[in-house]
Amino acid sequence: MVNSSQTDGNDKDTNYDIGSRLDNLGRIPIKKSIIVAISLSSFFALYDVSNFQYISPVLKSAWHLTDSQIAYSISMRILGQVVGAFCISTYADWYGRKPALMITLITLATGSILVAVSTNIFQVSIFRLLTGIGIGGEVVIAAAYIGEVSPKAKRGRYTSLIFLMGAIGLASSGPVSYMLLREGAIMGIDSWRILMVIPAVVALLLLRLRYDMSESPRWLLSRGRIRETNTMLEKLGLTPIRHPEIDLTSGTRRDLLHAFNNRKILSRSALFVSLWFLLLASGSAATMLVVEYVNQGYAVSQSVAITTIGTVGYVIGAYLSILVADKLERKYQFVIGALIMGFAFILRGLLIHDYFALFIAGFIGFAANSWLLACLFTYTAENFPTRIRSIATGGVEGLGSGLATVGPVIFVLLRPFGFLNVMIGLATFLFVGVALIILFGSRSVGISLEHLNE
Repeated sequence: MVNSSQTDGNDKDTNYDIGSRLDNLGRIPIKKSIIVAISLSSFFALYDVSNFQYISPVLKSAWHLTDSQIAYSISMRILGQVVGAFCISTYADWYGRKPALMITLITLATGSILVAVSTNIFQVSIFRLLTGIGIGGEVVIAAAYIGEVSPKAKRGRYTSLIFLMGAIGLASSGPVSYMLLREGAIMGIDSWRILMVIPAVVALLLLRLRYDMSESPRWLLSRGRIRETNTMLEKLGLTPIRHPEIDLTSGTRRDLLHAFNNRKILSRSALFVSLWFLLLASGSAATMLVVEYVNQGYAVSQSVAITTIGTVGYVIGAYLSILVADKLERKYQFVIGALIMGFAFILRGLLIHDYFALFIAGFIGFAANSWLLACLFTYTAENFPTRIRSIATGGVEGLGSGLATVGPVIFVLLRPFGFLNVMIGLATFLFVGVALIILFGSRSVGISLEHLNE
């Protein structure tokens, strides 16, 4: 009979053994089709986040809506993302990454279809909540899954690749919406309905590819499912782990939640909630800039043009994040990106009456924001142990997102003090994040997930 101390030691050795097998690989050991399936769903998840702002004027005119009704629909999607980040990520830690990623696709597709057939704004709002749940779960679990099956030397690169596709989706929603909406109707179908159903069609097509994906070996091992772990390793072309006779406890839901009763995990949770809040609060506040530019004397078309050009920077930033993902320590990537984004805000404030300068500042700000998000998704997921990785990542990102909804309110409260001071205020959020991550952030690039969460 193996005593508890021996079991604990063997448990630790076994985890390191499976981690070293994955970390020593030259590339991610899953099919390219699976990477495509995850990447394209991220593409259309962020596409769906952005396209509603383009159909809002159409719905407002057709259904005689007020601005508050439009804002309510937007808020419901944000609320859905928070719910998805909490609930589906919890499911992913209890029952697996693969089934959770199937659920996110089905939820996203169902919500999109129901929005497309809605007949009033109340229905749109409720179904946008459902779409948001799918999006919130998708981005969190995809980051956790990719991190767990990637070699340590390329963990950031593969996660950033997924985010790049999402960034392209967000940026492409504008041109696609413009081309379709100007048609009014296509074959008797309102063009806005076609726009909203596109993510559903793609999600359903990708469902078959996700069905073929492999479960995370690290997650299987964390649940004590040794035989399935070895089966999955063989499927990925890896040698089965040693110590197959060890009976690791699979754990209960209470055991998983009890893992948070740990000083290191609690302190990391507090740090990442703060980082997500500070980054997303400044970003959500920046959504008011389209309106504020008009208040500053620019035409609506000029204001929209500044934002549209800025989304190109969003794609560039996501691409650059791939190039530096595993070459520069993650915490320092955040520091550099946050400083750039903060100074881009201040540059807007100083040069508000220079139209060309606003284009440049907007482009730089969007690029830095994209880089920061790609970095933070990777950094958050890798800072929590496998058995609670999805719960913890979804929890801190969801809580940070929920708190960040005060961003537009903060913008309005600062507005009486002048536009420059508003921009300095938003930059301060980012500078506080820089201080926090310098003081409390840990190193993670090139370090095994097992050693990082020892």
